[in-house]
Amino acid sequence: MENTEAIIESPEPIHNWFELTYAQYLTIPRSVLQSMPAEWQHRFVECLEQLDETIDWYPKQGRYWVSLKDDKGCYVSDPLMDYDRGRRRIDYRSEQQ
Repeated sequence: MENTEAIIESPEPIHNWFELTYAQYLTIPRSVLQSMPAEWQHRFVECLEQLDETIDWYPKQGRYWVSLKDDKGCYVSDPLMDYDRGRRRIDYRSEQQ
């Protein structure tokens, strides 16, 4: 992945963050988001609220559904599918040595 400072300083940081993938969506499990510190969550929610106030992006009909597939395209069990009513916390990565 490109260095974070270079991505943020670029004129298209989201495009650069996705790199050369053809991904159209960013999918983050709720449990992962809720595992971040409260200060981070506040900033994230503020960005989501600003997005909603600025762009009418919700689909007019239907809704999105996320399913996990393995590297061969086969559906697999998603260990984070049930967010456990907000009680699940995902461990942070251990410090790089």
